[in-house]
Amino acid sequence: MRYTTIKKRYSAALKGKYAMGAFNFCDSDIAMAIFNAARKLKAPIIMETSSGEMHHLHPQVARGIADGLNRIENNIFILHLDHGKTLENVKEAIKAGYDSVHFDGSALPYRQNLDLTRKAALLAHKHGLWIEGELGHVGGSSTLHKDTSYSSLEIIKTDPQQARDFVQKTGIDSLASNIGNVHGIWKGLPDIDFRLLAEIRKHIHIPLVLHGGSGIAPFQIRKAISLGISKINVNSEMRVAFSTALKKSLAKKDTFVPTEYLPEAISAVQKVVDGKIRLFKSANRL
Repeated sequence: MRYTTIKKRYSAALKGKYAMGAFNFCDSDIAMAIFNAARKLKAPIIMETSSGEMHHLHPQVARGIADGLNRIENNIFILHLDHGKTLENVKEAIKAGYDSVHFDGSALPYRQNLDLTRKAALLAHKHGLWIEGELGHVGGSSTLHKDTSYSSLEIIKTDPQQARDFVQKTGIDSLASNIGNVHGIWKGLPDIDFRLLAEIRKHIHIPLVLHGGSGIAPFQIRKAISLGISKINVNSEMRVAFSTALKKSLAKKDTFVPTEYLPEAISAVQKVVDGKIRLFKSANRL
């Protein structure tokens, strides 16, 4: 997908007060579940692989899946690298033909994050890709944490004035910030700092991204969108839905044929994506 088209989609989301869902996949079954939900609801979405998922699947294969789906419904989604931690990750995504990349240097000291993100942005723009940067570390991991609460986590929030400096000096197209959000599903609810989000929005005029969308309550999601969030990442809920449904399917079916036990897992993922698209108010936006 062309850079100008991606830019229009982010602009439309901000203007229309909705958010594009960004959904991770690591195989063709999960990709098809995401695609089917988006196609049914006529929603612009982002399909993404983290650096770990990209290496499990191989970036060229991820691009191949995307190309196959595009033959069914052209230009419904952006293929995005999620949490690329090195410049090599970015180069791999560029070589494979991804549309967009996320360079995540947020765990590094500020100056090092700024320098590497600037280099990643130059690489991405040279090849016509959109690039997302990150400031304020979004920690956690994309799974279900049954015995640990959000309150036990160390959260490094984004400084609004530093964010303005970061955006100006790196040349990124969108910014992932931390306003109390973390990856994964934990006990309780995250303490989302909406005043901080509003302050960041005052200082930053590029699209804002919210990671850790699986663990954030619907009322918090809607509030974040009203304050300028244009993209929301979802992974943990899909993983839990797929794994739970697959285990149940395998337990009740005496079969070794994947096409007989996978449909229930695929359907469970599609249901999650369908619900998120509706929550994000991005249905019927194409």
